[in-house]
Amino acid sequence: MTEENQERLSMGTIINVIAILIGGALGLLFRKGFPERIAQTALQVMGLFSLVIGVSMALQGQELIMVLISLAFGAMLGEWMNIEGHLDRLGVWLEKRLHLTQESPAKGFIYTSLLFCVGSMAIVGSITDGLKGDYSILVTKAMMDGIISIPFAANMGIGVLGSAVPVLLYQGGLTLLASKLQSLFTPVMIRELTSVGGVIVMGIGVNILGLQKIRVGNLIPALPLIILLIYLKALFH
Repeated sequence: MTEENQERLSMGTIINVIAILIGGALGLLFRKGFPERIAQTALQVMGLFSLVIGVSMALQGQELIMVLISLAFGAMLGEWMNIEGHLDRLGVWLEKRLHLTQESPAKGFIYTSLLFCVGSMAIVGSITDGLKGDYSILVTKAMMDGIISIPFAANMGIGVLGSAVPVLLYQGGLTLLASKLQSLFTPVMIRELTSVGGVIVMGIGVNILGLQKIRVGNLIPALPLIILLIYLKALFH
């Protein structure tokens, strides 16, 4: 891996951090004077763009049966583990544990940190960035996080800007880990992993548009499953 590619690996997360800081600063500037309909329309655009990115990624796959199997069994495993439910309860637990109030800056920090870090887009985007140097998912996420930061900062204060730190550490760490493990992944694995990730990103787009509630967090196990399936196929052929 060249030095240029190593520098590029962190660019998606850097853009994400900058977007949160800018969005949070705008929220503090406007306070409650920022029209909600503008933020809502901008998020709808991001939802549509997420669908476009997801479709383009999903179509890269050539082992469609394996992609389907990994998503189906991954979803069942995720539902059995109730990944999304555990993540939701984590937010409630933190709120009670830290005795957060509406006026507390810590509430804005905790809420937005969970919102920006705990999600399939952060995971899929960081992995794709690390393995392929493609940070288009993280750029889309950055725009969404920046837009979301405006009303959050307007209502919850400066703590929202602090969420840029866990985003930097979390996504940057995932990207670095994926880049270090790149040598263990064959081009076929990366291609099919991208395809599975694309389907998950499509689910995120559907959720943003409010078309259907898809528990995308419970689809995360499909990512390691597709790697396992491709490995087993290569092993027995």
